Amino acid sequence: MAANINTASNVPLPSTPDLERQPLLNSNGNGANPYNTNGNPNGSHRSHIPSTLGLGRRRPSESEQHEERREKIRKCWRVGMLAILFAMLGFLAMCLYELFVGHTGDSPYTHLRGSCDHVAPISPVEFEERQTNLSRLLVDLKAAAYIAEPGINMQYFTDIKWSQSERPFLLIVQAKKDKTDTVLTKTTIVAPAFEASRARQKIIPGASYTIKTWEEGASAYKVVREVLDTPWAGTDPIDDEDDEEEIRNKKPKKDVQHVYIDPDMRQFVAAGLADTLDNSQRKVEIANRSIGLLREQKSAHEIEILRCVSTTTVNVIRAVKQHIQVGVRESEVQEMLTLAYEEAGLSYEAGGSLVLFGKDAALPHGSGNDTRLEKGMMVLIDSGARLHGYLSDITRTFWVRRGHNKEMNDELDKVWETVKNAQTAALEAIKPGVACSSIDKAARHVIAEQGYGAKFTHRLGHGLGMEGHEEPYLNIGNTDTELKPGMVFTNEPGIYVEGSYGIRLEDVVLVTETGYEILSGNLAESSTEP
Repeated sequence: MAANINTASNVPLPSTPDLERQPLLNSNGNGANPYNTNGNPNGSHRSHIPSTLGLGRRRPSESEQHEERREKIRKCWRVGMLAILFAMLGFLAMCLYELFVGHTGDSPYTHLRGSCDHVAPISPVEFEERQTNLSRLLVDLKAAAYIAEPGINMQYFTDIKWSQSERPFLLIVQAKKDKTDTVLTKTTIVAPAFEASRARQKIIPGASYTIKTWEEGASAYKVVREVLDTPWAGTDPIDDEDDEEEIRNKKPKKDVQHVYIDPDMRQFVAAGLADTLDNSQRKVEIANRSIGLLREQKSAHEIEILRCVSTTTVNVIRAVKQHIQVGVRESEVQEMLTLAYEEAGLSYEAGGSLVLFGKDAALPHGSGNDTRLEKGMMVLIDSGARLHGYLSDITRTFWVRRGHNKEMNDELDKVWETVKNAQTAALEAIKPGVACSSIDKAARHVIAEQGYGAKFTHRLGHGLGMEGHEEPYLNIGNTDTELKPGMVFTNEPGIYVEGSYGIRLEDVVLVTETGYEILSGNLAESSTEP
């Protein structure tokens, strides 16, 4: 029995496994422990690997898993609500900024806002003064009347804007002196009968105009003749034929009456008036040059408008220049100009500027390309906008990035300086009494001295006001027109090398009693600072 006990003592008891000899992992293959160490009747057993390694972690119950999912959902909900809250706060902040500072997505041109808010439009009193000035001139010229059809001159004298058509719509301004040598004015509108009501709506409130009409199938020119044949006195409108009987029997003057027609009148209208009015007592002719001077010599108020619209245009170009980068297209700069003018409050037609890069500028009015800006290309912007009916016209040429070709860079800098010097020489030649041709010659001489005479291909400048191009014209052949105080025109020399580049600088100039004023402010400072 002792032997049996000794033999049994060499075998480990089932309840005390030999951990040194026990396999590390349970296995159904060789080396499986024949002893059941955990009471499992299938003989499976646990590894002695520490439970901290996770191999022996208890699987969460179904309720615990459900609670864990609910917690994750609650966490996502809280994060989502916070995100929505922050988005709402951000939107509220932008709305408050819009309300108290400016609109959302503000443009980079907000500093231009209100540039000309202080400048008033032409008043009804000023339009009346213009007709009075015209009447005084007609009396001095011994002319009975001035006749114009829709266009800038009609608008200048009456503020009536009317489209031209095959049906004549005419302005008649008659003038004479009374017994006290006071100049009297009578203003008549001749309109198609069915347009009479619309014509009355176009008349400035309070203006003493007479409206005479003609029916379809009748002659507008015969109505004009009736107006001129009817004696008149005073300044009150005459609407009824019976009111004219008192003065109808007065003996007409036997002197030849000059009837001036507007130089811009269409040929068929001018011919119709001449055929109907011209006789031994009346002569129809193109308006005297001195009548044109009424528009050419600007009033103080007109000058104020032109000064503001011109300086603002310079500021627009300078502001846009700061946002032009290599790679931008000409059309994209056009969009920048449109936005800048909108901020400035000027009237501007989108795409109404010349934006020319590099060789595109070699043609003064462009080539219709939409070139992408590259290093070594200069940028030319010729731009203008409108304020209260008056236009600006400014050109700047400048660098954004010089190229790698130093020789070409140097040539462009030299040409830019030559154009600037030519512009300055023209300014120094401006004074009352000087012929327009001499101003052009002064600029052209500077350019010719530098060897680019043949590359200055257009006139030096043109008048500016209610039209973009008007009298006086500064060209080498205009020897008859002398500068007078109040005239406003552009000074825009340029040099153009086709296939390579074009450089032009343009500013707006006023003739003063003693010289000139640059209405557009300071000239371009350098080829990098327009």
